[in-house]
Order: sequence, then C-alpha cells, then structure tokens
Amino acid sequence: MNVFDLKMGEVAKIKRIDLDGSALERLTALGLNVGEQVEVLSYSLFKSSVLISCNAVRIGIRKPLALKIEVAR
Repeated sequence: MNVFDLKMGEVAKIKRIDLDGSALERLTALGLNVGEQVEVLSYSLFKSSVLISCNAVRIGIRKPLALKIEVAR
C-alpha cells in the first residue's frame, strides 16, 4: 500500500521510500523518514497530487512520487 491509496484523514506509518538521489534527500530534509507517521490532508481536484502532513510539516507531492512511498496502517 502506498500514500496514494489512503483516504483523506487516514494516518499510516512509512515502511519504505522507494526513491534515491535528490528526491529522497528533499523528503528526508522535510522530515519524511521511514518509521514516521503521515496523514493525508487532501487530494487535488483531479487527484494528480496529494497534501500530506508529517511531523507538523505539510508537504504537497505529485502522484508519481506518492506511489513510491510505501505505508502501513
């Protein structure tokens, strides 16, 4: 299951982030790490991006990136 599979308001724990390079560094710098809890705040109009909250930081990420963040409820 990935972040994009969650419904609005659901909370899940990050199990794995299937990224490397600068994308992974940016997410890590914002506090999005394995073991942290994320909450889906909202989706864009056509569900092309998602707004998530992790460690009191709100992050807007696009669908291809959200599909690579594996979570567990």
